[in-house]
Amino acid sequence: MIKIKKKYFSFFGILAATVNGKIHSTHSSISTIISQLLPRIMKTLHARQLKPIKLYSTNNK
Repeated sequence: MIKIKKKYFSFFGILAATVNGKIHSTHSSISTIISQLLPRIMKTLHARQLKPIKLYSTNNK
């Protein structure tokens, strides 16, 4: 005899799909923010290069 089995979504399957969608959404928004802000951050860092306080490390008293 062939038994017909009904297929239902499990609670954990629905939960995993929801979490996956939320993670994908968060990752996408973070990626967009970084891609927009990174050029400005790099431009600011290049404009403000760190310079040493003393050119020579001798002890002048």
